[in-house]
Amino acid sequence: METLQIDSTKETLLNAALEIGDHLISTAIWDSTSTYCTWNGARDIQDAQIAKYSKRVSILSPEFYSGTGGVAYFLIELYHNTQNEEYKKIALGAWMRSINYMRINDFPASSISFYAGDLGLIFVGYRFLEVDNSLGEAIQPHLDWLISNLKNGLNDKHSLDIIGGNAGAIPVLLELKRKYNLDIFEKVATDCTEELISLAQWKDDMCIWSSHKVHGVELDTPPTTGYSHGASGLAVALLEAYQYFGDNKYLKHGRGSFTFENSLFNDEEGNWVDTRYPHVKRNGKITGTFRSAWCHGAPGIALANLRAAFLDTGNSELYFEKARIAINTTKTLLLEKIESLPEKDATLCHGILGLSDIIFSYAQKLNNEELMSFSRAITLDYISKFKNVISLPSGIVAGGYNPSIMVGLSGIGLHCLRLYSNENISSPLICVL
Repeated sequence: METLQIDSTKETLLNAALEIGDHLISTAIWDSTSTYCTWNGARDIQDAQIAKYSKRVSILSPEFYSGTGGVAYFLIELYHNTQNEEYKKIALGAWMRSINYMRINDFPASSISFYAGDLGLIFVGYRFLEVDNSLGEAIQPHLDWLISNLKNGLNDKHSLDIIGGNAGAIPVLLELKRKYNLDIFEKVATDCTEELISLAQWKDDMCIWSSHKVHGVELDTPPTTGYSHGASGLAVALLEAYQYFGDNKYLKHGRGSFTFENSLFNDEEGNWVDTRYPHVKRNGKITGTFRSAWCHGAPGIALANLRAAFLDTGNSELYFEKARIAINTTKTLLLEKIESLPEKDATLCHGILGLSDIIFSYAQKLNNEELMSFSRAITLDYISKFKNVISLPSGIVAGGYNPSIMVGLSGIGLHCLRLYSNENISSPLICVL
């Protein structure tokens, strides 16, 4: 790969983010009062009678993961880096639309969910105020309403994992408590942690949770590895609670969860087996299916171990070693995907630029200039394979255009902006690192 000058590299990355931002401005759908805006996007529809997945084009939902909440996050960061008022206007319109939708519709996700519920919108709303405190009058009443919903979140149906429930909530709630000192954040974080502890099971020194509790749906699978739906996601959340509260039972359960996951590590693969698929352990070696994304496999587990190294310093050497192995695996997987499947998926959750984003987060945390340069160069090399950044493939299984942050264009734009910016913009893949 040709070596790029860092200044021209950063300028090209900014231009890619701006191209996506300008596209979102031109395609936004506004209400008659020009208060709320949204977008159309493809979405996957699971229908076993027709096919594993079919596709539907519809207005975006309101949440962070695949809705206007996440689009708003990208746009407010783009405004922060450019001071272009158009980006702030449309970011506010997208966030306000999310709030309006949640107020008038019975949305199924629990309020504690960062990716699917109120907590993600709270995170974005506070980011608005950090970027421009003059927005307080417009935003604060809606933030107060969202925050008031948190106290009932555990009474609603929810999962335990990063995506839908407790594990994703704990780090964000504790970070919000540190910044804004509202007691409700600490109270809900405590309740989320205690529920995790109460539902844990032990097998020797390994701490596990049943899959249907973790995922929130009935699954006939063994306890799962991985970050977004598995052991390391729950483990790092428990270590976040340990660092904040100092309760050794949180440390014990967090370490136990990592012990379970590491029992399923294959050193030749540099990866952890996906227990949702057939696997077997012979002569101390696990074989089976090894995944290659943030949600399942080494890339997400890299982030979990990296964060754990700063939370549980007594075991930091082990965590750093696992994170290093997992990042090297991620780097290999990224190069393989660009070579073999460039048209498959560009996005953050389970796509090519998600792997680049993970490498960049790792490199930023450890101040590794070589890996940061690698992430920038590989992203530009990948983008150059397409006629323009808008044509990059979405993460929708059935295919199609999507503007959202985790499986669409906003996440691609945010990744490019993170690679450009001199500030440490929080990644949607791990907001607290």
